[in-house]
Amino acid sequence: MRRFLSGMGSLLIACSLDAGAVSLSGRPTDDSVCDLSPMTNYYLTRTVFVPVGTMAVSEIYSRLALKFIEKKCKNSQLLVLHSEFGEYEDERSFRNVTSELCSVADVQRESTATSEYPHSFQVKCKISKFQEARLRLAAAESEKPVEAMIAENAPSINGRDEKIEQSEPRDRDCGKLGFGTVVLGLGGRCPR
Repeated sequence: MRRFLSGMGSLLIACSLDAGAVSLSGRPTDDSVCDLSPMTNYYLTRTVFVPVGTMAVSEIYSRLALKFIEKKCKNSQLLVLHSEFGEYEDERSFRNVTSELCSVADVQRESTATSEYPHSFQVKCKISKFQEARLRLAAAESEKPVEAMIAENAPSINGRDEKIEQSEPRDRDCGKLGFGTVVLGLGGRCPR
């Protein structure tokens, strides 16, 4: 009985520490892989909206990937990252993620080019620095959460329009149709 209970206790501890099969896109995999492919940054931004034109997007993508990996993955799993278009932001964010989690010697970049996506690539490495990365992520998140990074770096459409309107007083004839506008096809009387 004692042997049975100690065996069950060991099994429960092992199950609680095991990260299990991980796939960002929901593809079938086994527990040896932390699979963030295909289209890593696309799938990461399906749950957190990052507006087009956001500055420092590579750092934001890196932080999103690290947050996902911290919750779902573990040491000794093979990390797989994928870029369909081969964009610079993907390359840079993958470099940030792999430098946080893997030994430099373990990082492998391979082309996954097709005729439709000639710049597609995949990065693979064995996760070996999980605890250190978890501590650095917690410190970075406490300093500035990823949501604050997105809000701070997102383009501001309304703010820009308000500044233009405040800096330029409107002419009282602005917006009125005149002879030149209707007959000659000239611009209106607005100073923009």
